[in-house]
Amino acid sequence: MSEQEELKLFEKIEKGLSKSFENLLHRKAALGQDMVFADENGQPRIVSARKTLEEYESKQIQ
Repeated sequence: MSEQEELKLFEKIEKGLSKSFENLLHRKAALGQDMVFADENGQPRIVSARKTLEEYESKQIQ
């Protein structure tokens, strides 16, 4: 596989992962559920999916 083909593959994978994460946020926000993330120490942090979606969309606009 050439370097150019690898770059295209990685771009495609990254785009798919981003879309999947966005779909998850929308679905959980619509259901009023929470998201669980790890903080800098690896400890679980629970955040409202609605709040996370708002932050995600505001970063996408910038």
